[in-house]
Amino acid sequence: MKADLSRNTFNPFKHFTRVLMQQGRVQLDADLNEQAAILLHYLRSLAADLIGPAGGPQGDAFAISPLSIPNTTNDFRIGLGHYYVNGILCEASSAPIKIFLLSSSANGIVQVDGWSLDGIELQDAAYSPQLGSAYLELFDDSPAQAAGFPVLVKITNFDKAHNQITIANLPSIPATANPKLRRIITYLHQPGFVYSSQNTPVPPPLVGPAVQVYLDTWERLVTCAEDDSIREVALGGPDTAARAQLVWQVKTTPADNNTCMTLQGLHNMFQWENRGKLKAMAKQNTPSTDPCIISPSSRFSGLENQLYRVEINRGGTAWDGTAANKPAALASGATFKWSRENGCVFFPIASGGGTNTLVLESLGRDDRFSLEEGDWVEVQDDRSVLSNITGTLLQVQSIDRSSLTVILKGTPDPSVGKDLSLHPLLRRWDHQAGDPAEGGLTLGSDNAALIVENASGTWLTLEDGVQVQFQLANPFTLPVIPPPNPPSNMNVYRPGDYWLVPARTATGDVEWPKLTDANGNPETDANGNIIPLALSPQGVTHHYAPLAVLSVSANGITSSSDCRSPFQTTVETERKQNAAKSS
Repeated sequence: MKADLSRNTFNPFKHFTRVLMQQGRVQLDADLNEQAAILLHYLRSLAADLIGPAGGPQGDAFAISPLSIPNTTNDFRIGLGHYYVNGILCEASSAPIKIFLLSSSANGIVQVDGWSLDGIELQDAAYSPQLGSAYLELFDDSPAQAAGFPVLVKITNFDKAHNQITIANLPSIPATANPKLRRIITYLHQPGFVYSSQNTPVPPPLVGPAVQVYLDTWERLVTCAEDDSIREVALGGPDTAARAQLVWQVKTTPADNNTCMTLQGLHNMFQWENRGKLKAMAKQNTPSTDPCIISPSSRFSGLENQLYRVEINRGGTAWDGTAANKPAALASGATFKWSRENGCVFFPIASGGGTNTLVLESLGRDDRFSLEEGDWVEVQDDRSVLSNITGTLLQVQSIDRSSLTVILKGTPDPSVGKDLSLHPLLRRWDHQAGDPAEGGLTLGSDNAALIVENASGTWLTLEDGVQVQFQLANPFTLPVIPPPNPPSNMNVYRPGDYWLVPARTATGDVEWPKLTDANGNPETDANGNIIPLALSPQGVTHHYAPLAVLSVSANGITSSSDCRSPFQTTVETERKQNAAKSS
């Protein structure tokens, strides 16, 4: 979460049950966030223990089925309802609106009881890239459902003044029916992906003969830059608390022998274990023989407390530090970027997206959150974040503070940041190139820092004595490696993975777990330096579940096998028990 946080204190292995506020004490963001994390961990663990690693109520929830639309070969329907993955609730929902027949309904004209569909005006919701909607469905929820329902419909005219719409293919509706209109969700139009104004599909095409359809769910941060309703206008619209949003995405991958993949198989394929490990510490020098002398460069020397974020920008394998392999690493090796503010310094783009001349909404509220010439920045929008697209970082060439205009060295990806409806922004990163002999960073072709792994124990310096070290993969394990398959003893870094390193002026150190002996005392190496532990990425954590296997040909989907794990609700169980007793 790229929020303005002091630190993340939740640790499930401590088994804390709640956070207790005490009178007259300082209130910190970390305490409140830990309380929410404790409760969320409990609820999700309870749901996973009761339901299992994946499951949902019997019915159509996240059911995968072909679309009854002519010439539709690369799309399928996603059923509405609830499905749980590792206790996390995924909701595919739509709130229907009621339809009333008129004397003119023979021409397809009907009355609706509202002009809002799922919170968006009807004419916009019908073709909304934000909702992931391209189709609407007319259905009957009366006890005796009319034949011919549900049916996909096309609206050809919107009459907002009279709350009337024209449905081109309006079926015959009996007087006993209770017709309603709702949107449906499909593979190419789902809310977990955000589309451009041209509504270009984000999910890849279906490639046969067999396709595994699976659910991927994770959390993203939403601030007032992505959702302006978070602001409180009564207070002048300040930036206050952010939100964690659950994202679910239905994706596809080639299937083997029309057999459903297991949850562990999906996890191994997309969230493999050997994604790299990191150590962090404040710079340590060999202790002086004079106990009265402490090296000024042996501690965190920053003037303010910081939360450093080290994040993978370009995935792949690391550079081994040798000159022979440097050209390949510069072009395609794994890279990282870092921020002293947890990546939370951003500037919404007002105009100019897709070009190197951008007009921003502001240049930051103070010096700490400002933008300066020479800063490295990243252009993002909803589409790039939800698709986990990381690109080339660009440097700020000049700033006109009177007009809030920024000129970048180089041109950003024209497909990112151009559509203002997708909340484009400029995010600042704080890394800079340095002398490798002094632990300085070497920038790759994407202008992020090369990840260096070698046996000599190279420490990379961020700033003010904060150092990180990427670890070699364990040669004694045979981890699951995604394609293309490198040697089994190499790490394969994943874009978006990150580590957080709190640095504190009071201790002159970073908060990072240390290697300890049986008595809990820190262990030291041959030079007397404390040994930090190597940690796996702290996020982003994805959770996966199989949904279906599709047989695909040039004519579209020919068959479907259900991979979901349904369970009976208490009401359904009681209904069946009562029916058995009565019989």
